[in-house]
Amino acid sequence: MYTFDLETDTWERLEYKNNGPEGRGGHSIFASDEKVYIYGGWNSEMQFTNIFIFDLEKQEWNDSDVSNGTPRWNHSAILVEAIPTRKFFIFGGECLEYQEGTARAFGEYVNTSCYLDLGSIRWTTYASDPEIYDNIPSPREYAAMTYDERERKILIYGGWNNGWFDDLYSLTVAKIVGPSYAITASDPCLGQLSGGVELTINGRGIKDANIKVLFTQGSRAVDGVTKLTLEVPGVFVSETELTCVTPNFE
Repeated sequence: MYTFDLETDTWERLEYKNNGPEGRGGHSIFASDEKVYIYGGWNSEMQFTNIFIFDLEKQEWNDSDVSNGTPRWNHSAILVEAIPTRKFFIFGGECLEYQEGTARAFGEYVNTSCYLDLGSIRWTTYASDPEIYDNIPSPREYAAMTYDERERKILIYGGWNNGWFDDLYSLTVAKIVGPSYAITASDPCLGQLSGGVELTINGRGIKDANIKVLFTQGSRAVDGVTKLTLEVPGVFVSETELTCVTPNFE
């Protein structure tokens, strides 16, 4: 594995303190929080479905022992910033699990999708059931994938399946990546019905914009003012903190 210095335009080979993963092609690779992740791929002897993690500080490889079903290669992949943990999305590619001692052949083109949660290091399949999603892209490999942060959509373009594609698909993943912010705590956690209590709310990704805080009766999530839900303005303090004054429910 090599690194490229954008300032000096030079390559440098990384040295490992332990044995690295087997050589392979068709895999995906990404970096997050001083670690490099490798998923999937294949070579002339084996095909892979696990995740190897390289610690850039310790210069050591670790096999996470987390598999993703049938081995996959030549898939599309992208790492998406999400709160509280990033998500690694993959789509399509080739899948096949060779039996030991049998001749190698091309895999089966697939159009399934899944994502890896970097917090739990677990895979979840999504948007792959044709009975629920009636416009899934046809099976393919080598498709280009990107993420529209504003619309929270995965975009897939082109690819190959015995011929090149020239189509474009989008899929909303807002429920997976969540909003651009997250609330982690509030102080105090309880208050009087008459309101008037200054509340400090802590979280991540808070922006100095038109902040509105909703208070409601019951445990059901709400997204607007109702008879049981009141709205108050929030005051931006930092990217991790805002304040407001609780409303009167009497």
